[in-house]
Amino acid sequence: MDVAEILRLEDERYAATLAKDFDALERLLHSELVYMHSNGIADSKASYISGIRDGVWDYNRIERSNQTVKTYERFALVFYRLVIDIAVKGVEKHLNNRALAVWAPEGSAWRLIAMQSGPIPETKSEERQ
Repeated sequence: MDVAEILRLEDERYAATLAKDFDALERLLHSELVYMHSNGIADSKASYISGIRDGVWDYNRIERSNQTVKTYERFALVFYRLVIDIAVKGVEKHLNNRALAVWAPEGSAWRLIAMQSGPIPETKSEERQ
């Protein structure tokens, strides 16, 4: 797996999330997915997709920057800054996070197996984090 392919999959996953393309999400998310939200709540593949479908999370904008990809034989790590405008159970939120996405093969395709994000503290040393 090369860096360009992983970045393409990340682009596809975020586009599918914004578009509520559940078929694409089914294809891109690993059956053993652990999606750890910035509030510490973890979702499985089924509960994450269900949350989007049921309107628990209504993503309005997702921007990624400062991406670094590290590929290995059996997994790929994507580190980045993540800015999201989202309605969570109808409450609008603006998230400014650091994130880690982990991709691993499942069958013949690479799929997202883990996601972890956390808020960036509002400090003057933000560039160090």
